[in-house]
Amino acid sequence: MKKESYLSTPANLRPLVLISLLPLVAGCSPAPSVVMFGATFPDWLLCSGIGVLVMSFLHALLHKGKYKSWLEPAGLVYLCVTALAAMLSWLLFFPN
Repeated sequence: MKKESYLSTPANLRPLVLISLLPLVAGCSPAPSVVMFGATFPDWLLCSGIGVLVMSFLHALLHKGKYKSWLEPAGLVYLCVTALAAMLSWLLFFPN
């Protein structure tokens, strides 16, 4: 038994199918955002910036103390620490 696809539905039912799918694409609530300096920024953008700042500080701190070997492989470690700092800042500043 073949499954019927949208294209195999009768032409008079296609608008009904499309209208019934509209609530699925409408969304539940507005995106979380932060108002800074009169502009609205998404929360994830602020948290990503915090993650980059934390990783930059950690990079400077470890290179100054000659612990550069702790950051190997650098590309993977930098990405993971940045993501971790961004996610932790999301949990700390936006718990809802």
